Amino acid sequence: MSVINIYYHNENIYNVEKKPPERPPKPPLYHSRFEHQVRRETKSCKDAHRTMGYAKVPPQKPDEFLKKNCGVRYRATKSAPVRLCGPANHKPPIPKKDELAPVAKAAAMNAKCVDFKVENIRKVVNTSPKKVRSRYADTRKGDFHDLEKSGLLPVYKCQPKYGKVPGYLERRKKDLEAAKQRSEEQSAEEKARCEAISQEERLELLKGLKKNWENLQREYQSLPLLIDTVPKMIRKAKLEKGLKELEKDILTIENNPYIYVFDDEQAKQEQQHQQQQQQMQKQRKEQNK
Repeated sequence: MSVINIYYHNENIYNVEKKPPERPPKPPLYHSRFEHQVRRETKSCKDAHRTMGYAKVPPQKPDEFLKKNCGVRYRATKSAPVRLCGPANHKPPIPKKDELAPVAKAAAMNAKCVDFKVENIRKVVNTSPKKVRSRYADTRKGDFHDLEKSGLLPVYKCQPKYGKVPGYLERRKKDLEAAKQRSEEQSAEEKARCEAISQEERLELLKGLKKNWENLQREYQSLPLLIDTVPKMIRKAKLEKGLKELEKDILTIENNPYIYVFDDEQAKQEQQHQQQQQQMQKQRKEQNK
């Protein structure tokens, strides 16, 4: 028997049997300090037999306690209904052999005695003849093509509508003419609504605009050099905006010697009236369809 001496090894037996991890103890359950008070108050509001009251039944004697087979037995007073199929639901009886023989014999005779000549004549009369498709051959070896789809036959030339303007183009032409006429009438009305300003009125308007510009410019120059508050900033922006608008209007009047005035309110009313008329026309077309 030999003994092996092991001097160098890395074996460790401390973790051979692993223990389960220790679970921390559960915290105690929460109990409200008003728990008993709430239970007492809830129980004080409840009473036994409060809804229907006590049963008005005389008490049973002690010697007459419930015994076996002494309870109340419920029995059916009437017999269960017997479901029977009515006479209307019965199928006809099976015919007897003597009754079935002559009928079957006659049917077999009729099935066997078929006049094939009459049957063939009837089929030929009722069948429609097969329509032969027109074809053309473009090679001597018989390369056939459909003649109707080839364009060689004058199919459209023989129609009554050939060479005539389609109806939808005529309708389109009428609609375009009507739209053109409406636009001309509208432009004429707009020209009538425009009024030209005389040179005296133009100069007076220009003079008033320049005077307003000078007043705003004086207010703008009177502003303090340090703009450190929000109201000052708002006032400065408002004055700058007014000055720009006045400068734009002055340039427009100076560069345009002829000025026309247009009535916006009347134009808006006429536009609304036209829209209402167009809606009414659409509704009428839908009703006619």
